Amino acid sequence: MQSLRWPLLFGAVLGVLIFTLYASFAFRGVAAWMIGLVYIAYDSLLLGFMVVSSQVAVVRQDRKRRAAPAYPPGLPGLPDRSGLRPTVTVLICARNERVVLPECLRALDAQTEPADEILIVDDGSTDAMVDWLTAEYDFTFEPLGASRLGTSLSWPGLRLLCKPNSGKADSLNLGWKMAKGDIIITLDADTDVEPGALAAIRDGFIEDPDLGIAGGVLVPVCRRTPWAGFFQFFQTFEYARGFLWRLTWMQYDMLLLISGAFAAYRRSVLEAAGGFDTSSWVEDYELTHRVYRDAYDHGRRVTVKTLSGARGTTDAPAAVRTFLNQRRRWFAGFIATHFKYHHMVANERYGGVGRYMMCLKTLDLLLPIYALATAVVLIAILSVRHSLDIFIVKLIIFKLIFDISLHAYSIVLYQRWLGIPLSRKLWVQSIGATLTEPFVFQIMRQLGAVFGWLAFLRGQINWMPQRAAVPEPVTT
Repeated sequence: MQSLRWPLLFGAVLGVLIFTLYASFAFRGVAAWMIGLVYIAYDSLLLGFMVVSSQVAVVRQDRKRRAAPAYPPGLPGLPDRSGLRPTVTVLICARNERVVLPECLRALDAQTEPADEILIVDDGSTDAMVDWLTAEYDFTFEPLGASRLGTSLSWPGLRLLCKPNSGKADSLNLGWKMAKGDIIITLDADTDVEPGALAAIRDGFIEDPDLGIAGGVLVPVCRRTPWAGFFQFFQTFEYARGFLWRLTWMQYDMLLLISGAFAAYRRSVLEAAGGFDTSSWVEDYELTHRVYRDAYDHGRRVTVKTLSGARGTTDAPAAVRTFLNQRRRWFAGFIATHFKYHHMVANERYGGVGRYMMCLKTLDLLLPIYALATAVVLIAILSVRHSLDIFIVKLIIFKLIFDISLHAYSIVLYQRWLGIPLSRKLWVQSIGATLTEPFVFQIMRQLGAVFGWLAFLRGQINWMPQRAAVPEPVTT
């Protein structure tokens, strides 16, 4: 019976999609927009659950903060915790990142608790990145098979592995196996962490001995393009809600998504899992599934968390093409990962991850198609009949008011979770984003998901760099 649960659930979701699309041609009145009724009902229930659960989680965190003893800096008589601090390796896998890597390294140099080691893995760059690193940090190299390993003479603990191009996941695997730290932090070259971020990572792993994977909280930054303001505006609120929702899933021990742009892994967890899957399009997301599965299969407890004190900014797409390409890859990877671990769906053996989260992820496989079809069918009804049933009009108005209220409150919760004073400007902007998202940004997200389905069905996806490479200097 267990083997039938996933196909039955996915088949039911697909069957409802097909029937509601048929209804748009076969019925009139409210029934013609049945797909919209189904989508709005599910989306509203999920949004309400997420906001209420986030409220509970934030209140719990506030109580924990108030209960924790506050020690002024430098107070005499405090126990020396230096021996308890795990060692940390920051692993940066980079290819053609000359433009953004300098700022990333400056942020690491400004940490209140610096990393014990920083290992940069150059994945066959063709720009000026390696030349700049060599000159800036005075690297000396020694051969290592087909690669070469450099050690900085000016920054103790900074190393550079130059290797032929083999992809990010393979570079990550080479890097963490060479790393010396107890905690391995994977950091994208376009991600800049705040000064207390690495200290927060260490604190998180000390406070929870079962913590296997942790992620930071990231704010998107869009670089200057004609579309930068547009993408910056919408992605700011998308990221804020997304990280707040992770707080919800974290309290139920069901968090599956940790951003590989700023993630931390206990070394023993990486060793037990065998590292990253080099065939995956979303190696960080796939690894979390595998860690949960193996932990439940072997009776081990593992927790996955987002740490609110570990914060940073990350480069986000600022053009239509790069945005769609990113979302296509993300969604194709999501589909492939879900299919790979479909045996966990509705499986009591895997705790809350199996009972609830994997079931929700099964619904999410087709949710963007529901959303896109909802808009298309509504436009078609208006085009043909030039009017809408009054119930549909009232429902759309209710949905907008509902979304505005909950999205605005989610920003309040997000700021409270991070301990940041609420910005009235940000709060007002969140209302504007909610009003306009369905007509522009959400459609782009849904198109990216549809392209993801096409990429998955074709079994291939073309990678596209987010930034143009800086060419090697011409010598004469």
